[in-house]
Amino acid sequence: MDASHLPVRGPDTWTDIQGLSGLARAARDDGKAALPAVARQFEAVFAQMLIKSMRQASFGGGILDSPQSNQWRGMFDNQIALSLANDGKGLGIAAMLVRQLGGNPQGSNATATDPTALSSQLRAARTLPAASAAAPAATFTTDGTAANSSGTTEGVFDRAIDFVKTAGRNALHTAQQWVFSGPDDFVQKLAPYAQAVANKLGVSMRAVLAQAALETGWGQHMPQQADGSSSNNLFGMKAGDGWQGKRVSEPTLEFKDGVAVRTNAAFRAYAGPARSFADYARLLTENPRYAGALGHGEDIAGFARALHSAGYATDPDYAAKLTTIANSDTMRDALTSLKDSTSTPTTEL
Repeated sequence: MDASHLPVRGPDTWTDIQGLSGLARAARDDGKAALPAVARQFEAVFAQMLIKSMRQASFGGGILDSPQSNQWRGMFDNQIALSLANDGKGLGIAAMLVRQLGGNPQGSNATATDPTALSSQLRAARTLPAASAAAPAATFTTDGTAANSSGTTEGVFDRAIDFVKTAGRNALHTAQQWVFSGPDDFVQKLAPYAQAVANKLGVSMRAVLAQAALETGWGQHMPQQADGSSSNNLFGMKAGDGWQGKRVSEPTLEFKDGVAVRTNAAFRAYAGPARSFADYARLLTENPRYAGALGHGEDIAGFARALHSAGYATDPDYAAKLTTIANSDTMRDALTSLKDSTSTPTTEL
């Protein structure tokens, strides 16, 4: 069978030694012919990564959720990934791989898509400058087989792995970063999560949105990770000794005895904004010191004062600032725009 038409199997199949060895053997036997099959397989793996990331961005907790339903959902997601890779055009990742590694993307129907013909959304997600440097184009010998700098065909397979890993990291970073064009956009994107948190805390959604706006300047100023990606930390959550997740160090302004002092602090970093909301809700509901902040309903000033009294922030004007933002014309206009555009969907915690 022509290696370029090898079927794309389930993403999990190629995580075992035999599957990887099979692809490596195909590359050694005829690197140029095996390249499209390797590229399509990695496109399936990449699609599975994207789907998994989107699933993780949800709070979950639906009434039908169970270990069994999660297992079936995982199988369904695997099938989606395979369908995306096998529909003849796919996401365009396979075509990029073949082109980057020096092959001919027109060589098979599975890689016949010109990456420049992708939709604007997919082109926006293809921010792969690092990948280009990580995977220089392969060269081909006179007999048509691909060769790396050592003159062997094994480099085709290795470079495909490196390329997709780098491409996956870059694309996932792009997909997981939310950019807010202004207060209206900030409220539009975060209202479902804010409403879910508000329901759990027994407070106004305006209070939750106002605190996130206060901590981030309406989403414009969040701590950044070392690679420049956002920490998605919407509530200024610090990373103490008990925090097991990622963290970033950022300059911040703290108040000691009423005097502002600039210092560096460790902040928590999240895979997406949804995780930030979930962690914030968990802190306020599970830490006894914030018990007084719960159940204030539309009493935003009472909620803000209770947060400050519990030590959430050192700024002596923190409660007043939060209340002012919640009652501002900017917040009212943003919420009015939200109501006019669509009804706020419910997101469960």
